[in-house]
Amino acid sequence: MDGKQQFGLALAAAIGGLVWGFLRHRTDRRVTAFALIQAAEWFVAYGGASAMISAARHTLEQPAGRNVEDDDFEVERVTRIRQSVTDREGTGG
Repeated sequence: MDGKQQFGLALAAAIGGLVWGFLRHRTDRRVTAFALIQAAEWFVAYGGASAMISAARHTLEQPAGRNVEDDDFEVERVTRIRQSVTDREGTGG
């Protein structure tokens, strides 16, 4: 799922969380605060924060005054390094 789709899903989840928060705490005097917290929880749970951070990173990684189509190189980040160690005994190879 690309960033725009994930952000849209998270935004829809936040709206659902807002409605659910209002319905669940409608008798409490702090209904707005509870609804906003519920919306934020659902937004983060469905990847909204991750999508926003990814979009911000993508924006900052682009040189000023250049379009995405003008890039001659691709930025690659290493997130995991896996090392395999094998123990061989003798000379049987």
